[in-house]
Amino acid sequence: MAVADVHPAEPTRDGGRAQGDGVRRDGVRQGGARRDGARQGGAGQGGSGRGGGWRERFRSRAPLPLSLVALAVAALWLAAPGSYPYGMASPVTVGVNHWIERDLGIVLLLASGAAGLVAVAVRRPRIVTVVAAAEAAFFLGAMSDAAVLSTVGYAAIPALAVGVAAFVVTGCVRRHPAGYAGAAVLAAVAAAFATGLLDTAVITSYLGNLGEGLGRYGVRILWSWLMAALALAWAVVAFAAVPASGAPAPPNPRRGRVVTILAALCAAPYAVARLSWATPWPLAGFDPATDRTVLLIPALDPATRLQGFLIGLGSLAALVLTLGLTARWGEVFPRWIPALRGRPVPVKLAVIPAAIAAIVFAISSPGVLAAAAQHSTWQDALLFLALFPCPLWSPLLAAATHTYWHRRTHHPLTP
Repeated sequence: MAVADVHPAEPTRDGGRAQGDGVRRDGVRQGGARRDGARQGGAGQGGSGRGGGWRERFRSRAPLPLSLVALAVAALWLAAPGSYPYGMASPVTVGVNHWIERDLGIVLLLASGAAGLVAVAVRRPRIVTVVAAAEAAFFLGAMSDAAVLSTVGYAAIPALAVGVAAFVVTGCVRRHPAGYAGAAVLAAVAAAFATGLLDTAVITSYLGNLGEGLGRYGVRILWSWLMAALALAWAVVAFAAVPASGAPAPPNPRRGRVVTILAALCAAPYAVARLSWATPWPLAGFDPATDRTVLLIPALDPATRLQGFLIGLGSLAALVLTLGLTARWGEVFPRWIPALRGRPVPVKLAVIPAAIAAIVFAISSPGVLAAAAQHSTWQDALLFLALFPCPLWSPLLAAATHTYWHRRTHHPLTP
């Protein structure tokens, strides 16, 4: 029996209230839709909408401090000639700046600062975009170098050690066999050093080499990072000045998988070469006797062998983690990881490091090409590019990262 048959008068009153409430609620929804539309319109135009606010703020505020930094650096180089870090006198040769002497460097930085101030004064989006793109290209191509890449490579060694230690401790606390196995390996290594089977002098010499290198190149490395930061900041200004457009076309999954594998393989030559330094046949290094990059290195001291081997482990880790961008274990933590097994891998945990690596490779690409051009033979140059394929590595890793991000954010995980 219908409700209307029981209470014939109620539907009229309830229906009236329901209809009125519905109209009011719909009106609220429509008003909210109009307000949302206004926000979207503002964001699309780069105005005051929340979606586009950061673009407008960064485009309008960043050029002034970036220009002042360039002018301040030029003033420093002019007032203190010994502070100029580039040119033929610099021991770092992995950059176009190796050919830029002090006078030219000062002129270029003054021109950079002046161009930035012009963009600040004019404030026309098109002019800001052109100036920002030119500034980014200048700092990326001329003033940055591959010292940024070497810094990241050496920093990966302690990061890898911390990761291994955290894994072992977590595994032991959770009473997982993998944790016990890792603890056993570490205990065996410690026992080998304690009994003299492994020489502690090698570790001491290795740490001494790192300290000596940091003391010699530390200031020079800071200059590399400053120029890389200016290049990146100007690139963001150029991007922020471009009006927001629609979403890009989704990547092809099959091509994304191929690109990811190619990006991972870019790390393979360096990983194989440096891991071989733990064997009697160290591969691919600089030979001081011939002043060339050779395939088979005649002799290496134990501390240098250890240094190369540890960096090779970092490169191998980069290869494996890159493959994770297209593997199931890159989306869900595998069963052998204590405390995390079966849980989804946070998207940012994979995307942010991969994106940073792609940016580092892009910043280092001009320096790698400049270093390759300084080799005496084309065979040495090709070997060097095979070890450091940054011009190819950067776009491949960026595409692999975008494919992973799109898959994880647009397609839910399947159990």
